[in-house]
Amino acid sequence: MEQQRDLFESGNELAAYAAKQINYHVMGYYPITPSTQIAEFLDQMKADGEHDISLIAAEGEHSAAGICYGASAGGGRVFNATSANGLLYAIEQFPVQSGTRFPMVMNVACRTVSGPLCIKGDHSDIMYALNTGWMILFANTPQEVYDFNICALRLAERVKLPIIVGFDGFFTSHQKRNSKVFASDEAVRRFVGTYDAAYSALDLEHPVSIGSYMNEPDILNNKYQPKITFL
Repeated sequence: MEQQRDLFESGNELAAYAAKQINYHVMGYYPITPSTQIAEFLDQMKADGEHDISLIAAEGEHSAAGICYGASAGGGRVFNATSANGLLYAIEQFPVQSGTRFPMVMNVACRTVSGPLCIKGDHSDIMYALNTGWMILFANTPQEVYDFNICALRLAERVKLPIIVGFDGFFTSHQKRNSKVFASDEAVRRFVGTYDAAYSALDLEHPVSIGSYMNEPDILNNKYQPKITFL
């Protein structure tokens, strides 16, 4: 058993803590309540020298999704967080990422989709993500937010699909609970393992085409082919 320690933290704090322990390559993001704290906590930890994640603030959630997709296509480990209308603004890119089989982890602190304007927690945003081809894990407690964030990356990289860790806005994202985390960042990194992408858009010695145009029967074959390998 790996040593653990007790924390009294919220879901947002524990999502950020898990991301810090994993030490992603890139987080492309745009702030929106109630997920904003995740980037804030990671930014503070970056200032304190606790991780090496490149935190890239976009001009909107659609751009943030593009940053994440590009980084993933380049072979990087990628993280994001959003909520409500932010998820809808970015949603055009979600089927592209799942359809071209690039893994990443995105946290969704679930919130009412406007209008009228409301920032209260409900599941109207996550429902829009159900048919995007992304896997979804839904956490009921801050502890599950931490646990699922660690499991999510390993799962995403092994089945070659992006994944969402969803949880209730404010109830889970902001309310603190007693939780346990791994005392050692290295223990988390051993669990998720190393990631060697099968191909990268940045590998100029081995160029690839990504998201090429297809007609039938190619598009049907592409959707049908079993590409999942469990390790």
